[in-house]
Amino acid sequence: MWSTLQVFHSESSDRDLYSLPDAFSWKTCMRTVLVSDSRIHSNPEDLPSHWESKTGYEAYRLLLEIISGLKSKLFGETEVLSQFKQRFQELPDLAFGDYLAKLRDNLIEDCRTLRSGYLQNLGEQSYGGLADKYLSEATNPPKEIILFGTGQLAEKILPWLSHSNRKTKIVGRNPNRLEFLSSVSDSTSHLMEDWSPNGEAWVIAAPMDFSAWMDKLTPGNLVLDFREEPLEESWPSDIVYISFAEMLSSLKETEERTRKVKEELKSVLDELLEERELEAHQIVFGWDDLPCPTF
Repeated sequence: MWSTLQVFHSESSDRDLYSLPDAFSWKTCMRTVLVSDSRIHSNPEDLPSHWESKTGYEAYRLLLEIISGLKSKLFGETEVLSQFKQRFQELPDLAFGDYLAKLRDNLIEDCRTLRSGYLQNLGEQSYGGLADKYLSEATNPPKEIILFGTGQLAEKILPWLSHSNRKTKIVGRNPNRLEFLSSVSDSTSHLMEDWSPNGEAWVIAAPMDFSAWMDKLTPGNLVLDFREEPLEESWPSDIVYISFAEMLSSLKETEERTRKVKEELKSVLDELLEERELEAHQIVFGWDDLPCPTF
């Protein structure tokens, strides 16, 4: 059924500069995925060579690994599945939309199989859970928190910050998103240019440069930075700054369990893909006999 599926994937910093006409795009704060058909986009000239390209059931495998959190920095993380579901509700019309709907349903079914059987008890599996862990375990747990960002990552972290003993303020540059996020949470919001620090803990979930605000931090302030590549050269030595890399390295207690799961999942994924291929072969007039999807 998925023998002509074509998927292009990139996590590079310049990924937003590229697109593919007639392909279905899915973008998160970490990656860009383009879904198409190999009969249309086998070797597109519009994409640079460093983009990952997969065809057929290997393309299906790549998508399954992504939505199951196997490609994420936080192994097995859960946010990416909800982002996938949200994007794949907005499908195009005609044949390609039906094709994508079937793809979505198959992927969600197989993702549930992986999560229920192999991706349990691996420690924190969400960025919000990591933030909550560090905030709760701080020497002096903060009562007031600033969440920087209005994108998908900030939206997923936000519910974890909204405890009864904490006040959360969202700071960003998109007024519409600020209004939306504050409306779905018990939080206040401020545009970046109207905000000034007041001793709160910081949770950074957006690619902003904070060099101009560093000198306004209070000694002992906690800063949780979820950016993979911070834009500042260094942070003040008298604050508690925890980078995303440090958060990931702190999950040592589950490292051996994670390694074993990764090894085991190689054969599990092989079996799932084999089942999908056999399923397609059992259809007398299979999808491969249909004309190319209409974009």
